[in-house]
Amino acid sequence: MIGRRSLAGAAVLAFAGPVLADTTAHAQDQPDTVKLREELMALERRSWDYMKTRNRAALRRFLAEDLLQIYSDGSRYYKGDFLDYMTNYRLDSYDIAPTYAVRAISPDVAALVYRVTSRGTPRFDRMKTDKVLATSLYVRRDGRWTSVLYQETPSQ
Repeated sequence: MIGRRSLAGAAVLAFAGPVLADTTAHAQDQPDTVKLREELMALERRSWDYMKTRNRAALRRFLAEDLLQIYSDGSRYYKGDFLDYMTNYRLDSYDIAPTYAVRAISPDVAALVYRVTSRGTPRFDRMKTDKVLATSLYVRRDGRWTSVLYQETPSQ
């Protein structure tokens, strides 16, 4: 299993090269990378859909037990904290930009980077639109990919 320090180091290594690339670029040259990128993005979209439908049970099964999420406002959530937060949050919409990238760090570790615009309402607050550069660090455990780290940076 990968420790938290290893995850942080892996995330830094993931971005030693170009971060975002056109999803159609080099498709013929790197079929494994394209396949991995699409597989991880499908998982990422699924997690956004679970948030939108407020499906906490699906999120509980989907998210890694050692998940850490760091949002653009600096807030941090571990899995249990995030599931608690979801009871008071309504995600109305999200739009993922058509360009996103994946960086394979090892056969069992990869980082997915993408831009997303989301609109939602925290409890007792106004509708809020966030535009962020999101990074999800995935590890393969027991033959399946799972997100163990999600981090946002404000974007334009």
